[in-house]
Amino acid sequence: MSHVILRLSRRSTILGLSLLPLAGYAQAYPAKPVSVVIPYSAGGTTDIVARLIAQSLAASTGKTFVAENKGGGSTTIATGAVAKAAPDGYTLLANEMTQTIIPWLFPKLSFDPIKDLLPVTVFAEAPYVLVVNSGVPAKNLRELVDLAKAQPGKLNFASGGAGSGPHIAGELLKTVAGVDMTHVPYKGSGPAVADLLGGQVDVLITAAPTVTAQMGSGRMRPLAVAHPRRLSSLPDVPTAAEAGFPDFRIANWFGLAAPKGTPAEVVAYLHAEVQKVLQRADVRDKLLAAGAEPVSMTPAEAARHVNTEARRWGELVRKAQIRLD
Repeated sequence: MSHVILRLSRRSTILGLSLLPLAGYAQAYPAKPVSVVIPYSAGGTTDIVARLIAQSLAASTGKTFVAENKGGGSTTIATGAVAKAAPDGYTLLANEMTQTIIPWLFPKLSFDPIKDLLPVTVFAEAPYVLVVNSGVPAKNLRELVDLAKAQPGKLNFASGGAGSGPHIAGELLKTVAGVDMTHVPYKGSGPAVADLLGGQVDVLITAAPTVTAQMGSGRMRPLAVAHPRRLSSLPDVPTAAEAGFPDFRIANWFGLAAPKGTPAEVVAYLHAEVQKVLQRADVRDKLLAAGAEPVSMTPAEAARHVNTEARRWGELVRKAQIRLD
C-alpha cells in the first residue's frame, strides 16, 4: 500500500511541477498593454462592440487593453498586421464576419485570414438591418425591390469596404431579389452611415448597432431586419421574410482572435475574462441596447463557427461572381 501511495505522490508532484510555468505565465499576463486592433475606422458596429469589450476587460482585470482602429484594405490591413504579429497575446484582432469573406476576394494575400489567426471567442451577434436615407421613396423592402427593378443600377448601396459584411449583404439582396444596385465602398461603416444620413447614398445594410442610435434622426428609415425574428431593439421593423424574402438572412458576429501560435493558456485566460465581463448586467445591457445579442463560444466553438461562415460566404462569392470594385 505504501508503495502505491509513493507512486501517486510522485505523479502528483510531477503534475504540480508541470503546472508551475503555466500558473506563473497566467499570473504575469498581461504584463504590458494589450492592443485590440479594430479593422475599421471609428463609429461602426465592430468599433462599438470591440471598444465595449476592451474597456470592460480593462475594468475587470485591472490591466490595460487599448482599442486601436486600423481601417482600410477591406480589413486586410488590420487582419494582416495581427496575423503577422508576435504570438504572445499582446496583439489581438476584433474579428467579425469579414474575416471569413476576404479569403475569397483576396486570394493572393501574403497571409491566410483563417489559418493564421486563432479564435479566442465569439461574444456577440447582430442581425443586419436594411436602412435607406429619407429621400428614398420606398416604405418597405418590397417597394425597394420594385424600385430597384424599375431603375436597374440607379440605386446604390454603401458598405464598410469591398468584401465587408455590408458589401456581402448588398450582394446577397441582389441575388435573392434579382435586382441590380451599385456598390459604394467606404473605409468603415461609420463614414458609410454619415453619407447615408447626408443623402449621398441610398441604401445601407449593416449590423443593427451601427444604425440603432440614428433611427430617431429622421434622416434614415429602416425597412427590414435580415433575420428570422424581429429585434427587441427594433420591434416595429419587419423581417425580410415578412416581406417575402426569407433567403435574405445575414447577421454579423463579433469576437477576438490572436496570431496562430499564441500560447493556449493565454487564449484560455482571454476567453475566461471575456466570459466574466459578459456576465455583467451593464455590459449585456449595452450590447442589447445597441442591437447585439451576447453569445458565448469557447475557442473550439469559435473556430468551428469561423470555418462554417467561411464556407457559406465562399459559396455566395462564387455563385454571385462577386468581384472587387
